[in-house]
Amino acid sequence: MTQVAETLSRALTSQPRPVLSNYDMFRELWIIYQSKTAKYLRGETPSREVFRRTRSLLRSEGIIRQDHDYSSHWRLVDKPDAPAEDVICSVDPFCHIAHLSALQRYGLTNRRPEHLLLVEPTPVMRRQLVRELMERDYGELLDDTDKDIEPAKAVAHPDTVRGRPISIDTTKFPADQIPIKGSLSRIATIGQTFLDTLDSPELSGGMSHVLDIWSEHAPTYVEEIIDRVARAEKGIWKVRAGYILEEHIGIRDPRISVWASFAQRGSSRVLDPGKPFAPLFSEKWMLSLNV
Repeated sequence: MTQVAETLSRALTSQPRPVLSNYDMFRELWIIYQSKTAKYLRGETPSREVFRRTRSLLRSEGIIRQDHDYSSHWRLVDKPDAPAEDVICSVDPFCHIAHLSALQRYGLTNRRPEHLLLVEPTPVMRRQLVRELMERDYGELLDDTDKDIEPAKAVAHPDTVRGRPISIDTTKFPADQIPIKGSLSRIATIGQTFLDTLDSPELSGGMSHVLDIWSEHAPTYVEEIIDRVARAEKGIWKVRAGYILEEHIGIRDPRISVWASFAQRGSSRVLDPGKPFAPLFSEKWMLSLNV
């Protein structure tokens, strides 16, 4: 192998992810050029043609191979493989574990989802996030026509990853998420996980199960819930949370009561968005209790 290919091989091996995109590998090659950690470099930055030749060498030497789940990505042969959630979150920096899968991780439910449930931004948001990623990595050089930079691309996920069926929901709102210690995965925060149950209860076992989860666990995590719901982008989420915390569970807090200002008199708002309006009603929260 060439000096450049050997240096890139070492760089890829030293990073934690077992599956990388062309953008990921090109970025590592770019850093090698910037730091001049390889001999016989031509120019200050690599071209996409240099990258393709170097990648071809790594493939012929058995250092990388096409990933069997993500055909546009590369599996590092000498690295141990990872579970589905780690692979997904490492190839896609914009998605995270959510809904029933997050509830299970936090020990808030004893149900095991058939699919690994994740959330990613809407296509419009993803395109913006991809652009912002490249701007962070390359700054003003991104618009330099003399620089032949490998573009980042939004990831298309297969139906099954590492033998596990996956289901991905989309959102146009930024979601609070955190890395899972000792893994490559990210997960919705506790507060975000409770908030998500109000928007898509069907992805959390249904509203009846959601109410059971809130009744049992919301008193423990009430501070995290109040903090996230207070920042919620939709008033209906505040109304649903207010009703559940105050009337269904019996938690009294002025920070919760203030959400009643988002109630709408004469509206057809419902507690369960997946079911029709019912006559049983919360007067304060102006909400049909259709569960």
